[in-house]
Parts: sequence; structure tokens; C-alpha cells
Amino acid sequence: MPHTRDSLKVLENKCRLLEGQCSEYVDALKEANLSLEERVSQLRISENSIRESESKFRKIFKHAPFGASINDLKGNVRLANRALCRMMGYPEEELKRMHFSQITHPDDQDTNQVLFKKLISNEIDHYSMEKRYIRKSGEIFWASLAVILVKDSRTGEKMIIAMIEDVSKQKKIELELKAHRDHLETIVAERTSEIQLLKDRLQAENILLKQELADSLQYGTIIGQSQLMKNIISQIELVSPTKSSVLIQGESGTGKELVAREIHVHSSRRSAAFIRVNCAAIPKELYESEFFGHVKGAFTGAVKDRIGRFEAANGGTIFLDEVGDIPLSLQSKLLRVLQEGEYERLGEETTRKVDVRVIAATNKNLTDEVKQKRFRDDLFYRLNVFPIHVPPLRDRIGDIPLLASHFIVKLSKEMNRPKPELTQANIMDLQSYDWPGNVRELENAVERAMILSRSKRLSFNFTIEAEGGPVTKEPQQLPAAEAQGILSIHDFQQLERENMIRALTHCKWKIYNKDGAASLLGIKPTTLIERMKRMNIKKPGK
Repeated sequence: MPHTRDSLKVLENKCRLLEGQCSEYVDALKEANLSLEERVSQLRISENSIRESESKFRKIFKHAPFGASINDLKGNVRLANRALCRMMGYPEEELKRMHFSQITHPDDQDTNQVLFKKLISNEIDHYSMEKRYIRKSGEIFWASLAVILVKDSRTGEKMIIAMIEDVSKQKKIELELKAHRDHLETIVAERTSEIQLLKDRLQAENILLKQELADSLQYGTIIGQSQLMKNIISQIELVSPTKSSVLIQGESGTGKELVAREIHVHSSRRSAAFIRVNCAAIPKELYESEFFGHVKGAFTGAVKDRIGRFEAANGGTIFLDEVGDIPLSLQSKLLRVLQEGEYERLGEETTRKVDVRVIAATNKNLTDEVKQKRFRDDLFYRLNVFPIHVPPLRDRIGDIPLLASHFIVKLSKEMNRPKPELTQANIMDLQSYDWPGNVRELENAVERAMILSRSKRLSFNFTIEAEGGPVTKEPQQLPAAEAQGILSIHDFQQLERENMIRALTHCKWKIYNKDGAASLLGIKPTTLIERMKRMNIKKPGK
């Protein structure tokens, strides 16, 4: 069918439209091609860069001065550098077929495996440690290991890079230094132990020496070295830190107040008051006022308020000397203070609180007083929590020289005169006397002897007065007519010696019991023995 002009024109227009569209496609393809060419060029540059980096890495890896390996995630060696091969003594091909545990010392494998498992499970991304390796020759050496987990940028494959440095020389020096240090520490420990033992021994000896010195001289104001006094001191040390009541018993003049003061001084109340009350010297009607105080107008003569001895001793210690003389009517109020720490002033209804430690003393037998209903049994048991018996001086004659020397030094200072000599004869005279007045009587005797002494020597001549106390007789100047027939001291001593020998001969040299020479002479057996020693009297045939 022939084309008409109109149809040809339509075809021409279609051709022109297709040509335009093709031209657009061609331009787009050219543009895409240029972009692809640019990307390919960039990829080629990146690839070349990666190749160069990989080449550099391989050169660094191969020629690194430290051992290096690339391992897979199972720990197998995939690549090893020259330094590692030399270090381990294996050729590269042989090392590449091994697992890292095969060249690790058995004692370090567990620690290495734990860290390796944490690495491949992504708990950590690197670790380092010092461990021992085993060369192909069997030699063991120390090395420092650093491990890191990396990913291949091209393949995305994970691999492990290990860097190993031989530190066997440093480790050897370190171990030698440690061994040397341990050796030195052992020596130091031994020497320290020896020094400590010596120190402990010296301290123990020092303590013993101090204790012996203290025991042989005095404990505070208490002087004595006898076992009886050591026992007293031990009791003081035991009871002082407590709050317990103490009952001190003993004869007059034995030093009961000194014991009470030492208990106070060695207690936690030492900084507070120590109040002494002589219960035997208080009039019966004034006991309550003396103990607990009174208010103005409580009785005739009470012109103002007055605190009692317990209130004055608050926080401290009250010493009730001769407690057995407290009237029975007041003992219940005293018991209340001991049990409850409460009292009222005389003439006042206000109850007061007091914190006082009570130390009591007596020369009476309170057990008998309780039986005779003159002392409350509940008060006795309250006071008698910790009893201390102070022995009489006659039971500890070994303390007499120390006591006499102490009084001589004390009185010499008070009298401002030279200290006289205490001779062995003086000591024998002092120890031969019974001392019914105990330590107080001894001090008085020393004082009298010092007053009467006209030289540096003392003289103790005892006679028994009605009260039973010793009197130091001053020699009297007699007229010449009356002095006739008086014996010299030498003649008197000779006469005494002969009299003693006659008594011993009469008793067939028996000293003890009623039929002994001591009883015949009217002296103690120990006194007779001492005088026999002094006068060098011995039984015939000995």
C-alpha cells in the first residue's frame, strides 16, 4: 500500500522522537560509563594501596626483630616469620603445621587456653602474658606474648596475630634477683626472729628484774620482801581495777590504811578523792551526819548545810577504818548505800545518788561480831567481797631491816641530821622483839632511838610497859657512889652469854617446847637461836 504524504509525515515525526530518546539513553549510558570508569580507577588505586600495604606488612612481618605468627581461630599456626622460626628452632613449613600449645610449656597451657578462649569468643580483643616455650631441641625459655584478634579487610576472615619476644635473659636475671631477695629475706627473717627472741628474753628478764626489785623494796608505800607481803601486793593488783568492795583485816599498826590507799591509787578512781573515816572516833550520835551530811536545823548545832563523807568521796573511794565500831542502828543505812548507791542527808527527804567504792578495815573478828549480833551479816557479806588479811610484823621479821632502813632515811630528812648506821646487832635486836604494835610501833621505836642517839649508831633496848610497848631507855648518868658494882657492856654481854649456856645445859641443849631453854629464858626459840649465833654458842661436840 503506497504511503501518502500524511502517513510519511507521521513516520518522520516518530523517527525524530525515537532519535531523541536514543540520544538521551546514549548520554545516560555515557555518564554511567564515566562513573563506572571512575569507580574502577578508585578501586584499582585502593587495590594497589592494599597490595602495597600487604607487601609492606609481609616484609615487616617477615623481617621483624621479634617472633610473630598468624593463627586461625583454632590456634593453628598459619604463618610464622623468620625470627619466630629461629626462636623455636623449627623451619617455617614445620611450624605452620603446629598448634600453639605444642610449643607451650605444660605448666602455662591452662592459663594460655583460658585467655585464648576469651579472645575468640569476643570477651576480649587482645591479651598479653609471660610464659615458657619449648624449642625443638627441648630447651625451655621465657617469652613475652602479645595477642590480638583482627579481621581481613578483603575477605572479612578473622585471624589472630601473636607477637613473641624472648625475655629469657631478663627473666633469668629477675629470677636470680628474686632468689637473692628471697635468700636475703630468709636471712633477715631468721635474724629478726633471733632478735625478737633476744628482745623477748631481755624484756622477760627486765620484767623479772624489775619485779624482783619492786618485790625486794616496796610497792608504792608498801615496803616488804617477804612472801606474805608479795601475796598482799598480788591481791592489790587483782582487786584494784575492779569496783568490788574490799575488807582489810589485821592487827592495829599493820598498815591497813596503806593497803587501802594502794588499791585506790591503782584503780580507775585514782584521780578522784580518797576519803578516810575513822569509825572508832565518831560519837554515836554524829555517825549519820558524818556519813551522809545534814541540812541546817537538822539538830542542835546544825547551823548550816554540811555534806557527808560519802558525798565528798563521790566518784572516788571511801575508807571505813575500824568498820566494826559502826553502831548497829546505822548499819542498815550503810548497807543501802552499798547496794543501791542512795542516801538522804539528815533532816532532808531528798534522795541523793552517789558512786563510791567502799574499802573497809577492822582489827576485830567480824565473823564473831556477826555471831554475837553486834554486826549485820548482810553488811558483812557485802563488805567481804574481797577480803585481804594484813599479817602482823612478827610473822614477817624478814621485812624489819627494810622497814627500819626506810624509817631511818625518812626521819633523818625530817630531823635534818645525818643518817645513822643500822648495824647487824640492831637488826637482830629488832627481829627478836614480838612487836605487838606492829609497823607503827617499829617506826616509833626507830624515832625514839634516833632522838636518844648521840652518835651515828643506834641502840634498841626494849622493856615491856603496862601497855606492852617497847621503850628505848636512855642511859642515865649516876653519881660515882651509886655507880659502884655496875657492869660494863662487855661484862654484861659475857654474863648474858654464861646465863644462856647455863640454861641450855640445864635443858640438855633443847631449845623448843615448854621444857626447852627458850621457855626457861622467857624468849622465843628463834630469838635464842639468833643470839646463840651472835655469841658463837655451840653445843659441845659440834
